[in-house]
Amino acid sequence: MFSKKTIASGLWAIPIVFLIRLIRPIILIRVGTFLSSRAGHFIADAAYQWIVNETKTKAKTFVIDLYWLDDWTCNVQWAKMVKRNLNVYRFVKYIYIWNNFIPGGSRNINVHGDSSSGSRDIGLTVGCNTERHMMSFFSEEEEEAKRWLRSKGWSDGQKFVCVLVRDDAYLDSEDKYLEYDWNYHDYRDSDILTYVPAMEWLADQGLIVLRMGKRMKKKVNSNHKNIIDYAFCKDRSDLLDIWLFANCNLCITTMTGLDRVSDIYNRPLMAINYLPLIDMYAWGNSLNYPKYLAWKDSNTLLTLREVLNNQYTDSDSYVNAGIDIINLSEYEITSAVQEFWHRVKGVWVETDEGIKKQKRLWDILTRNSKYMENNKYIHKNTQISSTLLFNHADFLK
Repeated sequence: MFSKKTIASGLWAIPIVFLIRLIRPIILIRVGTFLSSRAGHFIADAAYQWIVNETKTKAKTFVIDLYWLDDWTCNVQWAKMVKRNLNVYRFVKYIYIWNNFIPGGSRNINVHGDSSSGSRDIGLTVGCNTERHMMSFFSEEEEEAKRWLRSKGWSDGQKFVCVLVRDDAYLDSEDKYLEYDWNYHDYRDSDILTYVPAMEWLADQGLIVLRMGKRMKKKVNSNHKNIIDYAFCKDRSDLLDIWLFANCNLCITTMTGLDRVSDIYNRPLMAINYLPLIDMYAWGNSLNYPKYLAWKDSNTLLTLREVLNNQYTDSDSYVNAGIDIINLSEYEITSAVQEFWHRVKGVWVETDEGIKKQKRLWDILTRNSKYMENNKYIHKNTQISSTLLFNHADFLK
């Protein structure tokens, strides 16, 4: 059951386990780790814990949280920042193992809030961090990232946007995941080519547009000087992965991992062409436009209430329910992105009809138990795209 190294560690780890339990009435020492192999979980959970540590008030019981990380992590830069800001030590792994093995140690395990909720900030721990102070970059890291951007044509102060569109290339190519069948995630994939008109529109507004990702199937077929296909850049790096999302002026995403960096650093975020609807980033500054669902036998689009009754997280469940998944068209994506940019600039004007539709939408959402279970608190700046509400005339029936 245990490796030789783990068994040997018992000589010093077991006495420590009994010691930290003995002193619990005075000092509560908790041990834990993060799911560091998956970006979304690693980023969200570590940020959650950092904010808790920064904002927690004095309690009668003094609490010390210790962590360990696996040797392999999904992003070296984020691992560095976590180690700089949290108490991360390799030896904690063995205290954690033996504390779990010996009955009676549940109070000494740190099950951080985001992890227990699927890494969703349902308690607005991150969303209510009004100062939005977050783990900082070293000055040399800042300069390295800016130097790279300048080499691609960016000028200091120029706004830039990160566009992250999920396909299955990463999980299907990463050695760590090859043993798994990830086809059940296919419903989350999109075609980057349908985003190109929206990217070119943003580029025409003077923004630098970066197509993000570590491994992607298709290149962006655009020659616009303001569009950078970062996913295919040979000099991309883990530092840039984090810094760009942390500092972008807009993040447009199909909700996949690294976009959580933009979330925790309070970057305006648009979740588009994603499923299920209830997975929206309701705790932050976000605009949301999910994929359409249609009944297979009639080709009729599902209403919001029907969508809420068919929230699945695998492709087969949609098939078994007789539901087709419909990706947004180039026109719909571009229209929604234009709305997003105008909202961020503060020039979007909601019509009286749009205001009524938004009110009706939130009345339905907040009365739905499935939605509220997944989104216990809703940030004041969370919105569903008005473009969706007008494109899908029967959505609110």
